[in-house]
Amino acid sequence: MAGKPTAKQNIAGRVREAVTPLVEQAGYTLWDVTFGKEAAEWVLEITIDREGGIGTEDCAVVTKLVDPLLDEMDPIEGSYCLTVSSAGLERELREERHFAYALERKLPVVLRTFVAVDGARQFEGTLAGYDGEGVTLLTDGAEKRFSYKQIAKTVALCDGIEQDTERMEQS
Repeated sequence: MAGKPTAKQNIAGRVREAVTPLVEQAGYTLWDVTFGKEAAEWVLEITIDREGGIGTEDCAVVTKLVDPLLDEMDPIEGSYCLTVSSAGLERELREERHFAYALERKLPVVLRTFVAVDGARQFEGTLAGYDGEGVTLLTDGAEKRFSYKQIAKTVALCDGIEQDTERMEQS
């Protein structure tokens, strides 16, 4: 939610745009697409979600759907590893729709700042709001405002552990 996109973000954006219709037609929600280096390997990670959670079979289905499209698109020079995974129970909030998801569900949020704010770098609470400039967090009964430039990472702690566990056991 800030600045000019990097080359890695452009790759992720092009992949997101291309695979979203396939993922949605299969009954899933595309949570995020990231591209970056992990150890010595470049990794394109597609994270998905749906009501009731995601199991390994769901990840295999989406991999089979998007792999031929990615081969045709050839969005990345050189070799890379494609990973399709669940958005998980701890979800990084990076886009406006992510913040809307957390706000609508009143999910607990952990927000970390680059530098200390009022003597702390980590804050826990629920989202009270967000806009183009930043996030308002309800923490310890008071609202605290953070600009996106201050925020290193924001993670929503999602509910539904029972549903996800049941789904994983079925897979």
